[in-house]
Amino acid sequence: MDWSGRRRYLPAVGFSLLLLGTSLLPVPEGPSEQLPVLLGVSLDKWVHAASYGALTALLAWARRARGWVTVAALAAVAVLYGAGVELLQALVPSRGTSGADFLANTVGAVLAGLAWLAIRRSDRTDPGASK
Repeated sequence: MDWSGRRRYLPAVGFSLLLLGTSLLPVPEGPSEQLPVLLGVSLDKWVHAASYGALTALLAWARRARGWVTVAALAAVAVLYGAGVELLQALVPSRGTSGADFLANTVGAVLAGLAWLAIRRSDRTDPGASK
């Protein structure tokens, strides 16, 4: 892969560094407030799912992924990255690891992978789609 092909991964790398940085920021101490809930799920979990879904989509875009095996592998990379970030949070005094956060990361990555495959499939089956 030449340099121009590798540059496609820069958005995914940048976003993963943003996720790492924001995930390792200490949480301000003080009275804890109840987070808003959307459809019975805490807003925090929606943010986790959206973040790791976005990371999966950025990886799939960079790879120009078409097959389900490739997309599944890229979603697994995002999930494993999220697991690593969760483990690193144990080193931050006001943070900790969370199985619920890991589950939200996984759900977001899987749903984004499925959406990517559905979009790619519709691109191939639409006779008017540009190649």
